[in-house]
Amino acid sequence: METLVSGVIVLCMFYQGGIIEHTYIQDQKMSSCLKAKRQVERSVNPQTVRMACGSVTAIIEKYEHSDKLKVVKIVKDKYE
Repeated sequence: METLVSGVIVLCMFYQGGIIEHTYIQDQKMSSCLKAKRQVERSVNPQTVRMACGSVTAIIEKYEHSDKLKVVKIVKDKYE
């Protein structure tokens, strides 16, 4: 079951100018996204990979047997 949602907060990973990964922030708080961003930045090479938190329009779906959501596809982002 897919749903189009506008304004969800995600953590995006950029490599060579494009988004290569995106993570839905479960509690939808920017502070949680920034905390996750800091944790990831400690384990990746900042010269090649860039992390950013932001609000995007995305297709999301619910995991089976759970209340957690995941981003299936970003429809529109602020990074274009």
